Amino acid sequence: MTELTPDKLYVQLSASQTRKRLKGHGLGVKRVEAVDRKQCVVVHTATGDHLRELRSLFAGLLQSQSPQMDAEQGEQASG
Repeated sequence: MTELTPDKLYVQLSASQTRKRLKGHGLGVKRVEAVDRKQCVVVHTATGDHLRELRSLFAGLLQSQSPQMDAEQGEQASG
């Protein structure tokens, strides 16, 4: 069987609120980790329809990348 590598979704919700939204869905979610007070990362192996459903649960709350990467790009653009 093919081993899937986990991907990450950055969500602008607390980890506990994210877990509440995910409850009962599954969708290949392995864990939810807090990044900041109102930000977390969802580590998942979802693909295809499951990935679309996972993203639809957090419509409007997803970040394109990690907050650290956003900060680094901002520094490079200004410098």
